Amino acid sequence: MMHNGGPEMMGMMGMMKRMHGEMMSGGMMGSMGPMGGNMMQMFDADGDGTVTPDEMRTQLQAKLTEFDSDGDGALSIAEFETLHSAMIREMMVDKFQHLDADGDGAVTAEEMTAPAEMMDRMEKMRAKMGMMKDQQEDNGTMKTDN
Repeated sequence: MMHNGGPEMMGMMGMMKRMHGEMMSGGMMGSMGPMGGNMMQMFDADGDGTVTPDEMRTQLQAKLTEFDSDGDGALSIAEFETLHSAMIREMMVDKFQHLDADGDGAVTAEEMTAPAEMMDRMEKMRAKMGMMKDQQEDNGTMKTDN
């Protein structure tokens, strides 16, 4: 096991730290709130919706213990990769299930593009509301298209 690797190992560890930081802030898999849905739940031991430093410390220590397969009290890059993969898998499954609208275990082209379709509908609604507001401001009354 290599604990004090050369520049390549330090670069890899830096990359893993950045990925961990992005994952915690929701950046890696899209915005999911201040810590990400599953992350927040994992660290929030008492379920009050707030993660304290003690809760985070306890949960991170538990993860280190769980994934420290050789029992040396530290995570090698391989052990950290296993931990990281397990953590992002939960988020990936949640994203997949969100897209799989009919719950059949497959994401169709229609389901995959549904977020873009929803965005399109929302933009059209905003534009229509903007036109209605402009019409109201122009003559002080509300006009409807009949």
